[in-house]
Amino acid sequence: MNNQIYILYHGSFGELVTGHLAMSELADRIVGLYDLKVASVSLDDPESDMPEDIPLFECDLLLVLGILPKAGDLVPIIASRTGAKAVIWPIEDPNLIPEGRYTIEDELNKNGIHVEFPEPLCTLDTSENEIVNTFAVHFGMPKFELRVNAKNMIIEEVKVIRDTPCGTASKIGPKIVGMSCKDMKSLEDKVMQMHDNECVAYMGPDRPIMQQAGRLLADAIKEGLV
Repeated sequence: MNNQIYILYHGSFGELVTGHLAMSELADRIVGLYDLKVASVSLDDPESDMPEDIPLFECDLLLVLGILPKAGDLVPIIASRTGAKAVIWPIEDPNLIPEGRYTIEDELNKNGIHVEFPEPLCTLDTSENEIVNTFAVHFGMPKFELRVNAKNMIIEEVKVIRDTPCGTASKIGPKIVGMSCKDMKSLEDKVMQMHDNECVAYMGPDRPIMQQAGRLLADAIKEGLV
């Protein structure tokens, strides 16, 4: 099913994921991209703060990436006007969690629009929603297949089965070709370091999202050993 995708984005995370998806195998399904720079929205009349230049193309899936917390009230309006049937709204930074998240979620559900808030986006695996699943087949929790030389335990080939939405998996995969997996702890440490150099997710003692994403990547590489 070739579901049409509309992307609302803002900031470094939004730009990173949008740029990667726009160059991916899903590029021909993207019907619209819009940098939603709105910083605040009227609680009484959110529609009055809708940008005049926003193109509202019909879509099946709305991706919401890195928009500012107070802009969240525009999402149900945009989702309804574009005919979106599902929304993926990842949490990569606790400072960007939408204000009134549960009210927004209720409003979307009331309009028959499924919404998910994966934290982070690379935890997305499978969903009860078919439209979300058609995206998650291509992007989400990383998955690899690795071919290893049985004699010297050198990684000879890495195939990315499912990329991370930001492209970190496909960037790091080729870099571990030629590395040894005899000492898995050493390999995992190298992968985590490479990941941290690429990832723009939040990292703090209260919510170590970057570390969580790095662990997912390292575990996926370990699971991909054949």
